Amino acid sequence: MRWGCAARVTIVALLAGLCVVPAAWAGGGVTLTSPRPCEVFQRDAAGRGDIVVAGRGTGFVGPVQVRWGLGRWHTVPRRGDGSFSAVLAQRAAGQKTLTVRSALSPARAARVSFVGVGDIFVIAGQSNAVGLSDTLFKYQNPTLRAALFGNDYHWGDLRDPTDSARGQVDRVSADMAAGGSVWPGVATALMAAEHVPVAFVPCARGGTMIAAWQRLAADPLSSGTLYGSMARRIAAVGGRVRAVLFWQGEADARHDTPGVAYEAALRQLAEDVRRDFGCPVVVAQMGDYCAEKWSGASVMAVRLAQQDAWGQHGVVAGPVLYDIDLGDKVHFVAPAAIGTAAGRWTASILKGVLKRRVARPPQLMSAFYDGDRIITLRFDAAAVPLRSGPIGGIVVESPAGPVQSEGELVIPPDRVLITLAAPAVGPLTVSLGSGRTAAGVAVPVEDSSWLLPSLMFVSHPVTLVTP
Repeated sequence: MRWGCAARVTIVALLAGLCVVPAAWAGGGVTLTSPRPCEVFQRDAAGRGDIVVAGRGTGFVGPVQVRWGLGRWHTVPRRGDGSFSAVLAQRAAGQKTLTVRSALSPARAARVSFVGVGDIFVIAGQSNAVGLSDTLFKYQNPTLRAALFGNDYHWGDLRDPTDSARGQVDRVSADMAAGGSVWPGVATALMAAEHVPVAFVPCARGGTMIAAWQRLAADPLSSGTLYGSMARRIAAVGGRVRAVLFWQGEADARHDTPGVAYEAALRQLAEDVRRDFGCPVVVAQMGDYCAEKWSGASVMAVRLAQQDAWGQHGVVAGPVLYDIDLGDKVHFVAPAAIGTAAGRWTASILKGVLKRRVARPPQLMSAFYDGDRIITLRFDAAAVPLRSGPIGGIVVESPAGPVQSEGELVIPPDRVLITLAAPAVGPLTVSLGSGRTAAGVAVPVEDSSWLLPSLMFVSHPVTLVTP
């Protein structure tokens, strides 16, 4: 079953009636079922979106008038039962009060606050996407409200726990232990950068493997599957979202999913999302883990599979997280770790989804050994140089095992010098981000305000340079 544009519209229309729990906002004989306070309508590439208005008027005659903010009034006829519907098409991104009133008796009116045109993001994946911090975070913006289309299928102000199971409709994604998350921080940064409201639709479920996120061809809209539940919610918010934010991988690493199989499943998920909803999937790279419970090789397989999928089949590069020390655990719970992850999520969204000018993580291009004690790494730093200073976390290996180094130093714009404790017998390789070797270490970063860390590399060959 493939959904073309027309089919998607039909499915959205059907599900809007089936899935949304209506919220009525009344005043002066006017009752509104759409929009709801804090509701966000997805803007298009030109920064404009359509606001859907629906409701009923009773106790008066004639049409109603609708306006968003201080714009002009639009006259909308009522049906025989008093109901009305309209679309305020191509409204510029922003957030305002929507008012509906009787055209003949203006005092009969209903108002809905913080109706927005902006960006809607779906949250998918497992426990880090859910958020398990004991600290509940709040977004900040002097004029805009961030929104949440919660598990209860109601719109409201964004607040932690973002993935609260209170009033959960689709039990397949219920997380009873949901706590603080990165998403208020992401909302704060995105609204400061874009000056438009943002909304989040939580669909994640802790402990899920990537196989659980695959589309069920026989019943793609089933509320009993994670993909189907996500599809129903996308339909319920209007059928258009900016991106799916996918933070997952720990369960597959723990169960030793081969990297090839993981990458294939990830690409399939992204292809399905692109076809069904017309948006990309932003994929985070797996971060820290418990060395007693997870195999380092399995973790590297998942991390490399995620990194290799970036830029292909609708997969957008998400945050690099291997260097954030979680204390031999897998969950981002400390405010400092949450803040760092939120910043990197924001950078990934701005660059990969919204196409803004943001530095990209440095990438190793070559490695050379002088045959004595110096290995020189060169990075792709054409746009933004590396930040100077001592670093760590790079592992040098020879056929005999790890090679001891006396220090690693960044020489801007694009070099890292590794000083070996003694000459080594090759062939040599270098790795960064393998296992927990770089957790909590100052790794190479680009020298912008984002300080994005280098992409991981594993067993990259070092070329011997002879005099």
